[in-house]
Amino acid sequence: MKIYIIRSILTITIIVMALFIGHEVVNYMQTKSQATATVSLQEQQGADAWIQGFSYRQTRSGLTKWVVTAKQARVFDDEHVAKLQNVKVQLFDQTFQKEQMLITSQEGVINTSSNDFELISHDEKTVMTFENGDQMFTDKLAWKEEARQIHTADPVVIQSEGLVITGTGLVGDVEKNEFRLLNNVRAEVSSS
Repeated sequence: MKIYIIRSILTITIIVMALFIGHEVVNYMQTKSQATATVSLQEQQGADAWIQGFSYRQTRSGLTKWVVTAKQARVFDDEHVAKLQNVKVQLFDQTFQKEQMLITSQEGVINTSSNDFELISHDEKTVMTFENGDQMFTDKLAWKEEARQIHTADPVVIQSEGLVITGTGLVGDVEKNEFRLLNNVRAEVSSS
């Protein structure tokens, strides 16, 4: 009789656990499908495509010049524009095909016709990291494909080992690996 009671209790416990696990799985699946559908109709309106995991590559003679990736993109075909969220841009050295610099930004807009793009950050800075580890911080950064130049009119902070340079406005020639701050340039040497 005692064994019968123990078996009954164990059976009931297993059934309750199975029901609980089933309930949690169903809740998880519903939450996951709702999270994927969080793109509002207003955000989708007018876009020809809404892409999760966007990647756009520019090549010349089979060599990669740059790659733009984003967590999300809204593509507008008539305007030749893709509006990006959580953007990463990798610029490659054309001689050695290694990553020359990496740029990260909250948002971006790429012109799919001219291959020009603009990167914008609101809460955090747009960050450009050079292959030697130096970093540049700003709110907006624009790329002109034809000239292969990066520029901004906003305040800029450049951090190098033991040196912090600030200024307003920047023009950078990626081919020559030359970057010039335009106004109010200040440099501070730190002894760290």
